[in-house]
Amino acid sequence: MTKSRWFFSALIAVNLLLYSCNGEEIYFQKFQKIEDVSWNAKDPKFFDFDIVDTTKLYEFYFNLRNNNDYGYGNMFVFWSLQSPDGRTKTDTAQFILAKPNGQWLGKSASGTVIENSMYFLKTKLPTRGVYSLVFTQGMREENLEGVKDVGLKIMKKDGTN
Repeated sequence: MTKSRWFFSALIAVNLLLYSCNGEEIYFQKFQKIEDVSWNAKDPKFFDFDIVDTTKLYEFYFNLRNNNDYGYGNMFVFWSLQSPDGRTKTDTAQFILAKPNGQWLGKSASGTVIENSMYFLKTKLPTRGVYSLVFTQGMREENLEGVKDVGLKIMKKDGTN
């Protein structure tokens, strides 16, 4: 094995070890495409996911892919989480997408798409079964131009932090 190949293999092994030791993993992740790259206020995005382990903490992230046609440095989103037993938790979140000078905060993919993953909730989910989370855009504009995809990421964490 050459030195560079050995170094690359060792680097991968260390990364895998560090990732497995940090006590968290992506439990669920899904995106929904926004038709015509324009998110209408009357077009909620639904995400259903199954919870089996009620002893873990779960961190919820709103994922957004937008392009430079998106005209704001922030986004308000209404979200609602419904448990299998019918209980519902609803709230509003504001996500900052750009610095005051207009520079996007997210990662740029292919130079035209900006991807953000923004934390909004950390909780234990007390009931096993299928949960439903709904996002609705809460801006004053009925149609938000430049929104390509909306997604949900859930991280499962060990411990009680």
